[in-house]
Amino acid sequence: MNISVDYKVAVSKPTLYIGECWKSGEGCNWRVRDAFIQNSQMWEIRKFVGPHTCTSTRMTEDHRKLDSKTICTCIMPMVKDMPTIKFSVLIAEIQARFQYRVSYRKAWIAKQMAMEQLYGDFDASYNELQGWIAAMREYVPGTVIELQTRPYYGPDDQLQLGKRIFHRMFWTFDPCVRAFPHCKPVVQVDGTWLYGKYTQILLIAVAQDGNRNVLPIAFAIVDKENMESWEFFLTNLRRYVISNDNICIISDRGKGLIAAIRRSGVPWRSVYCIRHIAANFIRDYKNAD
Repeated sequence: MNISVDYKVAVSKPTLYIGECWKSGEGCNWRVRDAFIQNSQMWEIRKFVGPHTCTSTRMTEDHRKLDSKTICTCIMPMVKDMPTIKFSVLIAEIQARFQYRVSYRKAWIAKQMAMEQLYGDFDASYNELQGWIAAMREYVPGTVIELQTRPYYGPDDQLQLGKRIFHRMFWTFDPCVRAFPHCKPVVQVDGTWLYGKYTQILLIAVAQDGNRNVLPIAFAIVDKENMESWEFFLTNLRRYVISNDNICIISDRGKGLIAAIRRSGVPWRSVYCIRHIAANFIRDYKNAD
């Protein structure tokens, strides 16, 4: 990569490896022949023809040997320190190290590989969920987790016994439950998209103490932000966290949430979030002043 040349594999066997210039057809005779020595159990270069006689100018903006696996190894520490690191930063780092500017796609694939090696892939994470739940209940006493799954149907629409699909999950921690009675009787609820292979929604409820410190008190992952999902969240919030009837719920007052409050029968008062009012006002009237 440093001298802007490349090679291709001509022969690859258990005891023989031959590489030649990728421009051998254009007259470059660079060639290397390696053999595996049984006595030493090591590879030995038996023949070398060089240097390259092909042009040493940049072949392309990218380099074939600078593949996603190589990039993954280089960026692994950066991704570990900051999983949300931007691709532009990774591309700049690779360019500074190798003097090649890799494509966005190659950097994207490399980061996905790094994330998978560090944290596992998306499907494996779902399979590890039961173990995580068991560990939390064992080592964090008082943890409340409500997991709901659905039956799994194969490509032929046949029910697969013994397999389940994640549907939604609610959880809260004992310190949150014990702290809430000492907070203001005000709870803010909202949802946000999760970005990944499966675009589900994280619901969260937060409270505030007398010093205006924010305290998360409950969480849920659901498939959609609709009435059924909000009812699932509010019902468990009422059951495990909030026993007081005199509670004010601050939200964007979405239709699904309002319907869920009425349907679940919680005696809480629902009010508008000022930030949402301001955002909607600017959106509708197109006038920042």
